[in-house]
Amino acid sequence: MKSVGIALFAATILHAEITINDIDKLVNDIKQERVGLTDKEIVNAKDPFIYPNGKYAKALHGNRSKKRRYRFVLTAIVNNHVKINRRWYSLNSKVNGFTVSKVGKNYVLLTRNGERTRVFLKRQKSKKIKLLVK
Repeated sequence: MKSVGIALFAATILHAEITINDIDKLVNDIKQERVGLTDKEIVNAKDPFIYPNGKYAKALHGNRSKKRRYRFVLTAIVNNHVKINRRWYSLNSKVNGFTVSKVGKNYVLLTRNGERTRVFLKRQKSKKIKLLVK
């Protein structure tokens, strides 16, 4: 349908006369079934891409181990209790496989298998509420 519209538009621009027969011919050309490759030809087809040093991309990137990244948002600290990702945790409790090891004044230390992650308090964007500590 798009081709017919383009043909009509082109005909009006070029001031050429187009007939219904010409439109029917265009539609029939579009409707013709196109023959592709057989499954056997697809399997036996040579890879069209060129890889650096003749190596395949899978070989180049296959040895990488993906590190899972966690996002921790620390929003509150009260004594030895912390609010991470909208849930409350206490000292030595588990958060996504990490252990709450230390609770500081404005941060929490999370550990797992020797890996240490410090998560700092998220600052409030609102300046309407201020807490004063004496």
